[in-house]
Amino acid sequence: MRPSVGIVGGGILGLTAAYRLLQQGVDVTLYERSHDLGGLVGSFDFEGRPADRFYHVVLPTDDRVRGLAAELGLGGEFNFRPTMTGFYDSDRLFSMSTLREFATFPLLAPHDRVRLASFVLRCQRTNDGDALDDVPLLDWLRKTCGKRTVSRLWEPLLDSKFDGQYDDLPATYMWARTKRMSKTRDAAGRELMGWLQGGYQRLVDTLADRIRLLGGTINAGVAVSGVAGSASGVYGIAVDGAVQHFDHVLCTLLPPQATRLLPEDVSARIPDHCRYLGVICVIVRCDHSVSPYYTLNITDRRIPLTTVVETTHVIDPEWAGGHLVYAAKYVDPSHEDLARPEADVAADYLGYVERIFTNLDRSAVQAVSVQRARMVEPVHALGGRKRIPDMFPVPGLAVASTAHVYPEIVNGQAVIGVADRAVDGILARLPGVGIAQAA
Repeated sequence: MRPSVGIVGGGILGLTAAYRLLQQGVDVTLYERSHDLGGLVGSFDFEGRPADRFYHVVLPTDDRVRGLAAELGLGGEFNFRPTMTGFYDSDRLFSMSTLREFATFPLLAPHDRVRLASFVLRCQRTNDGDALDDVPLLDWLRKTCGKRTVSRLWEPLLDSKFDGQYDDLPATYMWARTKRMSKTRDAAGRELMGWLQGGYQRLVDTLADRIRLLGGTINAGVAVSGVAGSASGVYGIAVDGAVQHFDHVLCTLLPPQATRLLPEDVSARIPDHCRYLGVICVIVRCDHSVSPYYTLNITDRRIPLTTVVETTHVIDPEWAGGHLVYAAKYVDPSHEDLARPEADVAADYLGYVERIFTNLDRSAVQAVSVQRARMVEPVHALGGRKRIPDMFPVPGLAVASTAHVYPEIVNGQAVIGVADRAVDGILARLPGVGIAQAA
């Protein structure tokens, strides 16, 4: 008989792991509480047209994403386009999309621009961020970029991203982000970003089809009530009180969510090692383009948004049925906007977009949607690497989620990397499989 694995969670991590395990001859059963697969990377029906619940992008260097898509026959379905990046400050828009614009960027003095360029180059040349794990981010930025650049640029951006709590961050955060984004430019210096035709949802749906083709079982719309076992070993997944036995269980939920399903003595072995951010996205579909930029960074804190992203600079507007603008705010999970009436949130956020982009006329707005999630991104404090919980806390159980993404920042590329690590560990622990692989 083939070894068996039960998976909790039908996001990109759980689906990728299921596919990889099936390729190795493992019997897989996946459970997803929602009727829809994909989780945070999934799409929804936006008044007759599909749209990503939250904005996502693929970079030319995302080899795990592109490699997985190629395996599934989607390798030729990526479109990469040059994009622009802007800043909003003091009621004005500023572009920082080319080397020339960087060299004349008016928010920084000439000397500060030179130091910022040196900082970017330093991040590019630093391949291992381990040494930065215990270095306070603000101290590191002040030393490398200068105090003026930190107060004028970095602190407003950090404040908007981390909902005011960023004093305890390690330098790895900015190193990883800068290193990733600095690799997106083409030979002409233009930033390139990409989209899989149909979005991540197409990758999710194709993965699900391949899983079923390989003999895997996907139970969508099925809520797991618990994971059966103890600290001496996990042996199954419970649904409505009935336990399905497996040789191994993989839970892809974030630790605070996973521990609600686990036996008490197992939960005690999964420390609460970081905090989390939620997100609110007010999505506006318009008749015309609103922003010249794919990403707009907001340093004017009178606008309480993290960013405004017009995804249809990369996504095909014809597929989207118009031009999609995401007004996003990352928040503490207790933030009131996660619970306020949708109509009030939509009105406020749309008002902020209108204030930034005066060319937006309400008559051009086709539809508005509010998408919210209370926990989307782990925030690792200083020394975070040492506190990341063991992916295999007890025999028969793997707990792998975006909380294991570090020092990378959370994106599809990093999440697939976590899935690969989880699969390698499970295969090494399954009876007979690990021995056969070693041979």
